[in-house]
Amino acid sequence: MDDIKRWGGLLLLLLFPAIAAGQDIRTLTAEEAVQFGLERNALIRSAEAGAAEADAVYRAARAARRPSVTAQGSYTRLSDNIPAITFTQPGTDIEVTLAPVVLDRYYSEIGIEQPLFTGLRIHHQIQAASHQAEAAAMDAEWQEADVAFQIKQAYWRLYEAQGLQSAVAASLARVEAYVNDVRNRRDAGAALESDLLTAQTRRSEVQLEQIQRDNAVQVARLELNRLIGLPLDAIIQLVAVDLVDTVDALDGLLARAGAQHPQVDGLVAQVEALEANVKASQGGWLPEIVATGRYAYSRPNQYFFLDQDAFRGNWEAGVAVRWNLWNGGQREAGTQEARARLQGAEARLAYARDEIAVSITSRYLDVQRAEASYNVIQQNVREAEEAYRVVQQQHQEGVALTSTMLEVEEALRLAQSRAAQAVAGQMMALAALRFTLGEIR
Repeated sequence: MDDIKRWGGLLLLLLFPAIAAGQDIRTLTAEEAVQFGLERNALIRSAEAGAAEADAVYRAARAARRPSVTAQGSYTRLSDNIPAITFTQPGTDIEVTLAPVVLDRYYSEIGIEQPLFTGLRIHHQIQAASHQAEAAAMDAEWQEADVAFQIKQAYWRLYEAQGLQSAVAASLARVEAYVNDVRNRRDAGAALESDLLTAQTRRSEVQLEQIQRDNAVQVARLELNRLIGLPLDAIIQLVAVDLVDTVDALDGLLARAGAQHPQVDGLVAQVEALEANVKASQGGWLPEIVATGRYAYSRPNQYFFLDQDAFRGNWEAGVAVRWNLWNGGQREAGTQEARARLQGAEARLAYARDEIAVSITSRYLDVQRAEASYNVIQQNVREAEEAYRVVQQQHQEGVALTSTMLEVEEALRLAQSRAAQAVAGQMMALAALRFTLGEIR
């Protein structure tokens, strides 16, 4: 933990110029960065919109069970050259109008239709829509886990880049001090010109690496800012965390993923939806029975033949049977299509389960390796620091060669760089494992 605090202090020193310049500084832990990004990420909003759409489709499917009510009305004006239906009474000249012509015609109707039996098509369509809505919700959850993983990766890559930047900055300070010391010794006749040139060459190499590390930090910061929705020039002050010493046993992780996993659960819901679609398609072979009702209010009303020029209302109710006996093979093709989609979904589900099990095992081994590497690297840092201290003291006593001094300095820089990489590596390995488990946090 002391090593982490020391590296955090070096990172803060690197951020001091930005603070002095008055730039926007945000202090965020990795979890805070994830929460910040989840609230602003466009991909998550898109997935949530897809889930809302699927839920609306489910509600629409349920509505098919309920009666449908329709209303209509019309007005028609006829031309005045239409003759009325008349007849002359036998034996007289009296003309009687049997059906007068109503030039202004009004019609209004309200109708109701209630499905009674649809071959269980509506039932299975509702089931399919319900499972599709569940699958869409799982897809949105999986998208959140994916975005959270991307943010964590970017966060710890920036941490790693800044750690490497700090290691190079510390190395440059040591080499610069050594160059000045060798120059003073050369002026005093205690060192050769070649020693100074060797030290200056080493300084140039470190300066070049510093340029590369500074650029890497800027690129990593841009990616993190993009993912969490901050201005690209915003400065994020990272927060070091206590490293996790261990994770659950592999069997427990596999059992956890088997019990609940958004990707697998989403595929299961898709399989169930397609199974319902197959049954709904098979229901097309059965007849459909509906109850109907209607009330009409019009002038003229066809049922009141002798009273045409008056508004009259009437109602009617009945039962209708519709049976599509043959439609050119469309039902067979539709059922085969639904079965093929179901088989494809079942294959994807089986593949996903196997892939997730392998991925969890691989990520688990990565975490174990990262933990072991971290412990070894911490020991390596302590040894490199002690070696540098001993050789530096020997150099001050005039018994250490320039090449030896530069070698131990480079070994210390590499050890400090690996320390930063080890912290970031362990955190990214843990993030990858949790993503494979389908967990956001």
